[in-house]
Amino acid sequence: MKFSCDKISLLNAVNKVIKGVTPRTTLPILQGILLKSENNKIVMYTTDMEIGIQCSIEAFIIEDGSIVVSSKVFSDLVRKLPDDTVFFESDESNMVYIKCGLTEFSISGNSSDEFPDIPDVIKDVTFSLNQKILKEMIKMTSFSVAQDMARPILTGILMEVSKNTINMVALDGYRMSIKKYVSEDPLSKNLDDFSVVIPGTTANELLRVMEDSDDEVSISFTGNQILFEFNDTKVISKLLDGNYMNYKTVIPKDFKSVVIIDKDDLIGAIDRASLLASNKSNLIKFTFNERELVISSNSEKGKMSERLNIEIEGNLIEIAFNSRYLLEALRVIDSKKIKISMINSINPMIITPIEDDDYLYMVLPVKLND
Repeated sequence: MKFSCDKISLLNAVNKVIKGVTPRTTLPILQGILLKSENNKIVMYTTDMEIGIQCSIEAFIIEDGSIVVSSKVFSDLVRKLPDDTVFFESDESNMVYIKCGLTEFSISGNSSDEFPDIPDVIKDVTFSLNQKILKEMIKMTSFSVAQDMARPILTGILMEVSKNTINMVALDGYRMSIKKYVSEDPLSKNLDDFSVVIPGTTANELLRVMEDSDDEVSISFTGNQILFEFNDTKVISKLLDGNYMNYKTVIPKDFKSVVIIDKDDLIGAIDRASLLASNKSNLIKFTFNERELVISSNSEKGKMSERLNIEIEGNLIEIAFNSRYLLEALRVIDSKKIKISMINSINPMIITPIEDDDYLYMVLPVKLND
């Protein structure tokens, strides 16, 4: 294998695919990056057998071939090369020779025969979505996926797709995030309603790889796989099997109290209250009065309280929450003011942005000790 390419292009591709490498594997070959020549390009690919990341770059191909290089060694090496043309060559003994300017390296590689093949995803269903929109939808839901494997299906994000609407839902038994996107135009011709569950790990990798760009992402499904294609990058992942819970049935209605409050003021107060919250449950208390909200915490570390101005309609309520569950949701909401809707101190609380009716966050309260 022999090629030359621009150092910056090579580094950008390495920085993307290395996010697909996991150190927690029983197969040492999976800690490497597969490089292969294909259609006058160099294709790089990494996988942990659940998710794969592929990136292609323009290159001058002198001799076709493929090889696997250590992801850590190769990424460190490329990062420190001078900004010049990179000359790459491998021989039959899997030695790799790299030259850039006056710098030369030789490193050991591995045969590509040992590396898993790049999956060929048959595109049974395909539609496109703005990259920035997809990033926002993942960012506003992924933090709510379950972290333990007691219910594996809840470690993923439910994606419901219809003619011109996408819903993303994540829940872990304590809180739930729902983000809706409505397209002015149909997402795809002849698109039937369907739903899939994307692993939370895949969603988080997409956040790291995608850019805040208006470029389109092509999303394809087949069987138990999903493929995301954008620019010269592909992310391929297995889907989670199983039936996702009917989340709509747990969303409360008939609220007895509705509160309008400044989001940034609320974040600041919760952040300060969490400093003295108990380590186990991060417990903080909300006391809603006629014109103000009192946020307080009390533990062996000490006590604190803070008052915030609010607009409230309905009953006055005293209720408690895990501060982390509130902060993670509030920090992804892009709205100056939010609406808090409650029934009582034991039913879930709903948070929605005033300026965006396409997002809903539900969180269960913590029982207060009498």
